[in-house]
Amino acid sequence: MNRVVVIACIVFSLCSTLHAQSSVVRVQSVPIPFDSGLMIDLVADFEKVTGYHIQVNTSDAPYTFARQGAADVVLSHYGHDQVDDFMADGLGLWPRTVFSSQSVIVGPASDPAGIRGMPDAIAAFRRIADTKSRFILNNGDGEKYLTQLLYEGAGEPDSTGWFTDTGASGAEAIQAAQRLNGYSTWGVIPYLKFKAMTNSPLEALIFDDPILQRVMMTVIVNPDKIAGINVAGALALQRYLSLATTQARIRAFRSSGTGKQLFWPAAYDNTKSYLVDQSLLPTAAGPSVNSLTLTPATAQVGSNLSATFTGSNLAADTYFDVRFRRPGAASDEIAQNWQQGTSGSHSLPAGTSSGTWRITGVRAHANPDDHSGSFIPITGSLTIEP
Repeated sequence: MNRVVVIACIVFSLCSTLHAQSSVVRVQSVPIPFDSGLMIDLVADFEKVTGYHIQVNTSDAPYTFARQGAADVVLSHYGHDQVDDFMADGLGLWPRTVFSSQSVIVGPASDPAGIRGMPDAIAAFRRIADTKSRFILNNGDGEKYLTQLLYEGAGEPDSTGWFTDTGASGAEAIQAAQRLNGYSTWGVIPYLKFKAMTNSPLEALIFDDPILQRVMMTVIVNPDKIAGINVAGALALQRYLSLATTQARIRAFRSSGTGKQLFWPAAYDNTKSYLVDQSLLPTAAGPSVNSLTLTPATAQVGSNLSATFTGSNLAADTYFDVRFRRPGAASDEIAQNWQQGTSGSHSLPAGTSSGTWRITGVRAHANPDDHSGSFIPITGSLTIEP
């Protein structure tokens, strides 16, 4: 048996439960991308391109729902306060940056500090301080840190008489700025939503400084930890958002209420290997793998292994490519057409190296000569004994 083929069969040692609705991709997201209309526009195009159907739930705690098995993929800010624990518990695969949202400096239409349209947010903050114009701290998530950054960048100006901390955050901080005819900071999307609902007299005055941007990412839920994950559909959405054509669409998006750019492409921050991947997006109609079970789980040289794939649109004539990493190796290898059919038996001949083998992906396809599809990120490892 070809050694690469042997290696490939060794590494598939995990099992996850197939999500019954393989054409449905469940997204848990923070509200901003959908409240703005950006993701509504992108989802419509994604569904047309791939045939998948997106089910969305927006909340401030998307990772809580993901822990409960209610998500295939999560969309949030990189700095969301639930991310660290979610990833540390092994519940998410490697995150991929997609775009940045942004905050704005808002203030009265009269703009007493004269900062409107300034390209440098720190210079604008310094002018607010120099003119002793009122500034109200927004204690919301991220906004307090942003204000501290502006304050430090401006040279730590004396805050007496102009800087006010009412303890408020979000809409309450903006309402305080209205009452005091002052300035504040807030995310542009919640600000626009607030303004539309309340007819707030405050205006967004500073947009263009990159210091106001916050990067957002997608995280595919780990099928080895939580059952029922549509990994192929989640990967399709994640990769769709990173395509150069989609990133250009994100850059061009404009929301009602302003002609300004509100989201900034961020897929360029991902690894080179991810960016140069030209494989086709998974589709709802195509074959895809959600799990692979090897029996026995611990293998010895000279023994036999049985391998069973589960997923959607798999048949007796489906071919399976596997992507793996051998013990001590620094890069992946690919075994094409390692198995035909969802179940098969494989021998482990003499010369198979002992150690820990890792699997990084599986690709299913109907045509034995077509290897253009995407690898599904199924992960696992197995220790081989002599």
